[in-house]
Amino acid sequence: MNNLPRVTFGFVNCNRLFYLRSCIESFLKCSETYENKELIIVDNASIESGTPEYLDTLEARGHTVIRQKERDPPNEFARAKNLIVEKATGDYICPVTGDLQFILSSGWLEEFVKFYSLFPDHVGCISLDAQRTIRNRTNWQGRYSDLLGESNYKFVFDSHRPPVAAATNALFSRANIMLMHPWKENNKNFEGEQDSETAMTLKVQEIVKERELPWKQVLPILPPCAGIFTDARGTNARVRGNRRYGDYWAPKDAENYRYYEIRDFTEMVSQYSTDPIPLGLEVMVKTYGGWKPPVDSSGAWLKNPIRVETAAPSDYVDLINVINLGQAEPELQEPEKVEDPNYLQEWLED
Repeated sequence: MNNLPRVTFGFVNCNRLFYLRSCIESFLKCSETYENKELIIVDNASIESGTPEYLDTLEARGHTVIRQKERDPPNEFARAKNLIVEKATGDYICPVTGDLQFILSSGWLEEFVKFYSLFPDHVGCISLDAQRTIRNRTNWQGRYSDLLGESNYKFVFDSHRPPVAAATNALFSRANIMLMHPWKENNKNFEGEQDSETAMTLKVQEIVKERELPWKQVLPILPPCAGIFTDARGTNARVRGNRRYGDYWAPKDAENYRYYEIRDFTEMVSQYSTDPIPLGLEVMVKTYGGWKPPVDSSGAWLKNPIRVETAAPSDYVDLINVINLGQAEPELQEPEKVEDPNYLQEWLED
């Protein structure tokens, strides 16, 4: 495997140690057959207990760790992505938010690199994380290309998505990401308008138009990872400013990294190789430890992110108070199956 191209994975964290550990440890488990890779971890001045110690262990294992000393919420994620790109030595670069768990055993990364090499001029990026089934299937006729790939692990070009995933969680060739780089670092907001992701999307659109690039975003039929959702309303524990919103708890397995089961690559390919549409969260995710995923009565995955402007005091933890004043974090409950008729509207607004 040492003759394969070098791949850099960069992980960004801020005060979500449980998620970061799950993300990195599951990635290492699910890419163990791909030897020629490097890991870069950027921590945005976390104050969560246990974070410095875990970062030290990653460094001791030979991974690159960058510790930011100050918070700058509207810009810190953009700066972290820029640092990853600037430090990366890989032929392919994959910036990742630290709130994903990898769920497909080894074999997928080799296929990602192989597919990119087949269509180097046409692939804008290859996205990693599973989406809701309803999102993948909406207006799907004419949206996806035929199944492509030299093996039974297949991909499709998606004509409805932007040419690249500006929020990352995707594999980019070095040539593509250097053409896009850098992400804007003088943003007024973390998300919504006047944020780095919107600015990057507009920037790429201009690049593609000016250079007449045939880029399209590529989706694997079997996504190798999924967002970690620990809140029954259909969101993860988001950090905004110095508050962490939503239920946040450690995974239940003894090794302390699996929220979800890791699916066998060979078995999943054998079962789903001819599906014409990327598989959604509802198919890919099986929770580990018996907790219930955030789905409605029909089994559709919910999406109801907690809004900062409307959040109740019970919806967040003030991290400054927890650290500086010694307050205990509230005891949070595991997700239960909940009903919410608004999940479709939330998805449509995505």
